[in-house]
Amino acid sequence: MRAGLGTATLPWLVRRGMLACWQELPRCLAAGVFGLAAATPLLVAILVAAPDWMPAAATVPPALALTGLARFAAALARGDGPRLAMLRQIDPALALLLACGVSLAGFGLASGGAATLAATLGAAGLLLVFPYALVYGALRGRYGLGALRGGAILVAFRPSWAFTLVGLGWLGGFAVAASTGVLAVVVLPLLLAITATQTLSLLGEIDELQGSRQ
Repeated sequence: MRAGLGTATLPWLVRRGMLACWQELPRCLAAGVFGLAAATPLLVAILVAAPDWMPAAATVPPALALTGLARFAAALARGDGPRLAMLRQIDPALALLLACGVSLAGFGLASGGAATLAATLGAAGLLLVFPYALVYGALRGRYGLGALRGGAILVAFRPSWAFTLVGLGWLGGFAVAASTGVLAVVVLPLLLAITATQTLSLLGEIDELQGSRQ
């Protein structure tokens, strides 16, 4: 799994992530169920039009779950044999940053006016940076702001890959909507597995560049 990732093409990495997920499908499905269960309070709060503070508070459990899922996906991409126990290896600091970012973006979009533009830009930044931040933190043992900084560097290093990943996320979202939520248990670990294979490749390239300059 690790060999050649530093020089791999994006389609190959996407295929590699899908294959890794397929090879560990039962565990991936279980991880997806875990993520979906964590998001249930948020979905309920949105559906019943709860007061603003309730959806904001409900963003914390899925954010925590995502940090655990990222560690699962990192092991999946490395071929290390992912274990469901990894889902408990959460990063509270990064999860809180993600939850706050999502909540602020939601409040801004609902406010209208100039706040909508700022919230739109902030949401775009979240979509681009946080997938890489989650997986980078899992792969390199970074937490909180350190993981967020690493994610931002990866996006700046290869922005086209980040936009492609967002596009895949939108396609996954449409698939989930079309299946009335059934495919959510597959889409979430699959997207994180693809992100992890991309991140491994990018980190390999960056390490090679740094090594050649020394």
